[in-house]
Amino acid sequence: MVEQLLSPSFITMIIIVYFAGIIRGYSGFGSALFAIPALAIIFGPVQAVAIEILIEIPVSIGLLPMALKSAKKKTILPMLIAFILFVPFGTFLLVLINPNILKIIISLFVLLAVLVISQQSKITSLFSAKANFILGAISGVTQGLAGMAGPFFAVAILARGESSLITRANITMLSATIICISVISFLIFGLINYQTIFYALLASPAILLGAWTGSVLFHKYSYKNFKAIVLYLLTFSALFTLFETIYM
Repeated sequence: MVEQLLSPSFITMIIIVYFAGIIRGYSGFGSALFAIPALAIIFGPVQAVAIEILIEIPVSIGLLPMALKSAKKKTILPMLIAFILFVPFGTFLLVLINPNILKIIISLFVLLAVLVISQQSKITSLFSAKANFILGAISGVTQGLAGMAGPFFAVAILARGESSLITRANITMLSATIICISVISFLIFGLINYQTIFYALLASPAILLGAWTGSVLFHKYSYKNFKAIVLYLLTFSALFTLFETIYM
């Protein structure tokens, strides 16, 4: 047990999860984009997704009080409905599709999302409740399939051009909900085992500390730099995933 906790794999996992927590605490999403490719090298893609989903539970609970006060229900409701319908479908596909091919596709979609967000002033009017449902459906599939839903629903939320506080609250609410649905879906498909739970429990303090750090950074530096930093995070995550999948 002690040797396992001092192993390079465990220490690497803690470092990865801590920085993923910073991303999550600051932007309200994005931890999976950073953590899953790196954890997949250690544990394999399926277990990496399962660990990421489980360690998101305490983070989601911790960030919810703020989100409940500021989130707009009319904005997020269409996506919540889509999550319920499409996350299980994505989990079903996870059993069938080669994860490496999937990560390449998702990386390209994330880079496309960066382009869309950067042009938000030109496309805000395109995001209606119907469009939100469609992006919610895409998010549900990619969440169940690879644990990476954030960029897709974040595009629609960021494109609304609302304040940083409301934007982060909406994203946080959606992130918390999709994590809960994902846990149920993974349990149904038998993708969570005792080893997964063990690693998730060990990593949870690291992601909580990271989320707290990210939350502090958000309140100090968010108002002028929120959109730019999210774009940089998305770009880095997508390129990192692409590089890891192709070359490692």
